[in-house]
Amino acid sequence: MRRWAGLAVLLALAGCTTTVSGTARSEPESPPANLALVDPAKTASVLTAVKTAAEAVFSYDSTAVPAYEKALADNVTPGARDELAKLFAEVRKSPEPIKLVTKVIVSAAVEQTPDKARVLTVLDQSSTRAGATSKGIASVLLATVREGDRWRIGEVKVNPADSPPAAEKPGAGDRVFARVRDSARDGALRAAEALLNVNPADPEGTYARYESVSTGQLLTQFQQDKAARLNQIRSGGTKASLAPNPAAAVMEVVDDKASVLLFATSDVTDAAGQASKRYLPIVLRLQHLPDGWKAAGIESVQALP
Repeated sequence: MRRWAGLAVLLALAGCTTTVSGTARSEPESPPANLALVDPAKTASVLTAVKTAAEAVFSYDSTAVPAYEKALADNVTPGARDELAKLFAEVRKSPEPIKLVTKVIVSAAVEQTPDKARVLTVLDQSSTRAGATSKGIASVLLATVREGDRWRIGEVKVNPADSPPAAEKPGAGDRVFARVRDSARDGALRAAEALLNVNPADPEGTYARYESVSTGQLLTQFQQDKAARLNQIRSGGTKASLAPNPAAAVMEVVDDKASVLLFATSDVTDAAGQASKRYLPIVLRLQHLPDGWKAAGIESVQALP
């Protein structure tokens, strides 16, 4: 994964110098507070460790309970064991043999320091009981801590809401990239706010917001389908509102493009007034333009085949 390939683009985005008497003076270089993607190899190492831990502790075989207990001991802090015990209470009470297999579909670091990390993760889960198998996906925010060479899960939030980390201060060196990473995350949140809110009482305004945050092929698709989309919004009668503080983590930044993993909860009210919630793990593909980051693509995270 390349965090960037065009330094000139980053300098323009981040504004990393100050001008004194007509000359550019770099700010003192110091590491950013959030190290996610700053060193792609270290972030990849954390994600690999969290993947291993998550797949071990979110899988369960009622015929091999000692192995599960060992997985918990190896990969989870004592505090998080209580959280997992609550999540698995019904599974472990099953009167029939049950096997739950969990695989990580996609993950990204929300925040990372040398000894702690928060990782947004989408899990594929396959459960077999009484000869019947069911599948589904789950989104979790995992707070992890490093203990020696091992990263252990210290907190689990299912279907998470999450306020973004504090914005990085201006500076030189890696802080330039950190500010670009954060601007991409903020751009994804703005795009999600426009793309995931639907108001049937204002179809033109809803559609205009789609166009305002889109570019490239996504914008072309909206424009080609404008009449059909307006009719669907108007006649469907379904209202959707994005719940506060969707969780977002930047997966990569390359030149003027970025990919952001986002988990959003949408409050939906249909034409009959029936309320429900939709849980939306998505990946936003972004492009940076003169007026900021725009969505060039949006993909729903799907279960593994």
